[in-house]
Amino acid sequence: MSRSWSMVLAVLVVVSGIGPAEAQSPDFDQARNELQAGRDQIIREELRLSAEQQAEFWPIYRAYVARLAPLRDRKAELVGRFIAAYEAGQIDEELAEWLIEENFAIKEAWLGVQREFQGGFRTVLPVQEVARFYQLENKMDAEVDAQLAQAVPLIE
Repeated sequence: MSRSWSMVLAVLVVVSGIGPAEAQSPDFDQARNELQAGRDQIIREELRLSAEQQAEFWPIYRAYVARLAPLRDRKAELVGRFIAAYEAGQIDEELAEWLIEENFAIKEAWLGVQREFQGGFRTVLPVQEVARFYQLENKMDAEVDAQLAQAVPLIE
């Protein structure tokens, strides 16, 4: 699995200190598109789909990605707000509470999208390939999370 796509997100979120305004910038959109293209490539290479399965899988996958996009944006905003506050020395109880609750809300919503779409994926793929797909998704997400974990400081 290539590390280049995960570096795009890590650099984007951590180094640039992305916040709500930056999340709508052309640079953010370009980085997001590059990240998604890398994810798409990994899915293409790793899933063993027939031409018929591909024709049915990709529209469902595109809808899945579209549903996850706002959650990815929320995660980027969460990290960006934390980094900005950390660098300014302004981590107060209110922000800490928001960080905790927003993190849980994002994770819960993410799992909800995954559960919602697994039925659609099962209509076009054998269950083993659906499991493989979610393994790939989890691995890619874990790689991004690992990059962030290394770069994001702990609250002091």
